[in-house]
Amino acid sequence: MNLTKSILKAILGFISIIFLIWGIFWSYLLFFGSRQLGGILIFIEEFVAQSSVLMVALCFSATIILLKIFANKKRTNPKQYYTIFSIGILITGLNSVSLLATPFTIMKGDAEFNTAFGLNWRNEIPNHVKDKFLPLPYNLPSHFLTIPRDSVNVQKDILYYEGENITLYFDVYTPNGDPSELPGNGSVIINLHPGAWSSGGKGTWNMISTSKYLAAQGYVVFDIQYGLIEWFQYAAPAPETPENVLGNFTIEDQVRHIGIFTKRLANDFYMDYGANLDSVYFMGRSAGAHLSGVSGLGFNEDYHNDTFSDKIKVKGAIPLYPPSAAPEFLLKETKAENPENYNAYNLSALSDDEDPPVLIFQGWSDGQVEIEGILKLEKQMEFSGVTTCLLEFPFAGHASDFVLSTNIGQVWIYYLERFLYITQ
Repeated sequence: MNLTKSILKAILGFISIIFLIWGIFWSYLLFFGSRQLGGILIFIEEFVAQSSVLMVALCFSATIILLKIFANKKRTNPKQYYTIFSIGILITGLNSVSLLATPFTIMKGDAEFNTAFGLNWRNEIPNHVKDKFLPLPYNLPSHFLTIPRDSVNVQKDILYYEGENITLYFDVYTPNGDPSELPGNGSVIINLHPGAWSSGGKGTWNMISTSKYLAAQGYVVFDIQYGLIEWFQYAAPAPETPENVLGNFTIEDQVRHIGIFTKRLANDFYMDYGANLDSVYFMGRSAGAHLSGVSGLGFNEDYHNDTFSDKIKVKGAIPLYPPSAAPEFLLKETKAENPENYNAYNLSALSDDEDPPVLIFQGWSDGQVEIEGILKLEKQMEFSGVTTCLLEFPFAGHASDFVLSTNIGQVWIYYLERFLYITQ
């Protein structure tokens, strides 16, 4: 009996120590991201902040278990006992920083909206609309119970382009009811997936939960494919890249494909889905964020004059963790060879006072898109006359909006749905 008890204690102790070591690793990524280490950590980083509350629970539980196992040390060797206690609580505390930073994010978010839309921006939202929004930026029970939403209609794999040895499809999310009775009023959101311009696709890895939430709010969300650059391989490619989109492309081609979609939308699709062409937004993540910025800021530029449909009215761009400019080697010509072309895919160079408002999501611990560059981009855009709101998330890495019920996801949705309503 004593032997069995000793074995169980040893197993529990070993597992608890593993959890604490895991907690040290997790807290490192919370503070520093994958910037220094790279490799597979680029992918792991995306899940760290979103699972930090779970890690807090695991590390705290591991600490309690170790203290129970070494309870006799409290009397015989108190220094060892309290060392275990201190280390466990320290690791638990380090993993709680993302959650504890939530009030800062909310305070900064309010300040950004106050500057962009005036101190009374909340009063512009009628009560019957507010009733359909998240009432609070963060609600702890929702962290575990998820965010409620109404059912929506989803149609998948609708062809919009065939040529250049590729076929491009879209999925569409629409409200299950009259959109005119909902906050979105049929406004269009063109959602562009991440993947370093060379991988990924619509669907699972393009935040289906966000698309469904926005559709339930009355928006018509188009999750579209665009041609991917087959000859470039990123260190951490997005999963589930379909073969039908790969080709000998550059970023210019990708923006052209997005433009083709806007023309098909305006000419062929909008009536089928109740889409309001007078209120269109480009939203994207990572590489898709860059493309959404180019589309949202560049649609009214002479350089892109024939790229996008002239039947749509762009009301905003929503780039999440966006590269501010295209990598030169992914363009047809370098900056030195053709500076005008380079600037046509540079978000700060595209910015002017005729552009629609922009809402940016950025984590401080993003190992792929550095917060310093985004802060600089925001200043440049505001200097150029673009109404810009930057939501900063301390201790959050790349793609930290995947789970909507987390503290990060809830704060993001809270400001996103208000931004969309105010600007439409």
